[in-house]
Amino acid sequence: MNTSSIEKFFLKNGFYKFKINKKKLDTLKKYLIKNIKSKTKKNNINLENFHNIYEVKNLNNLRLDLYYLINEDSFFKNQLFEIAKDYIYEFVGSELATSNINLSIQYPKDETSLLDIHADFFAGESLFQINLWLPFVDVKKTNSMFIINPKNSLQLLEKFNKKEINFNIIKKLSKNKIKWLNVKFGECLLFSSNCLHGNSTNKEKTTRWSINVRYKNLYSPYSQNLYNDKKLGVFYKRLDTKLMTKFNLEYDFDKFKI
Repeated sequence: MNTSSIEKFFLKNGFYKFKINKKKLDTLKKYLIKNIKSKTKKNNINLENFHNIYEVKNLNNLRLDLYYLINEDSFFKNQLFEIAKDYIYEFVGSELATSNINLSIQYPKDETSLLDIHADFFAGESLFQINLWLPFVDVKKTNSMFIINPKNSLQLLEKFNKKEINFNIIKKLSKNKIKWLNVKFGECLLFSSNCLHGNSTNKEKTTRWSINVRYKNLYSPYSQNLYNDKKLGVFYKRLDTKLMTKFNLEYDFDKFKI
């Protein structure tokens, strides 16, 4: 891993793409397909052409069933983390908090699965998180996601008073600044959700299946808003802690500090 080239690319573009362990990825894909078969009673599942055998009106219920399944399964979550662990450590450290895993299924021409242009910190999420985005099929153009690099994202946001940011106007202004991310099966992304990003109507011929999950250093800042749920123990859960951290979580000596 060439950390200097990773740093240079990420600071300029807001994302980094890399190859992952194909064997571990195949294990996750087989797990997903096995449970799709169980939930739908369909055989011969081909993820790219799933739109040909399953009605879009039932798609969100299936997505939610699979979402709860993968988030309750420690094997799936651990395998996913292992796939990108070395890169995640490089980006945010080795004592980690993590969010739930989100699952996205986007059919061709489906208008119901859109995630329009946005930045996650507007929803109270941490500025210090990194997002892992992993497709289970080859994705490109409109069946992928887009991102706007950090410099251009800031320039677009600075056109507005922070209390009056209009994402519909930003979308119109950003047409020439959007970068669609081409990612093959066997590759994944780490990206900063501080950058403007999202997707649009899938105009390609295949269905996109992808998952995303957030990681942050356990002790980097969280939202201080009393009513915001993007906090440790609610939105974020402890993932990987060192021995002294475990010791201090077990024994509360902090209350005696002067």
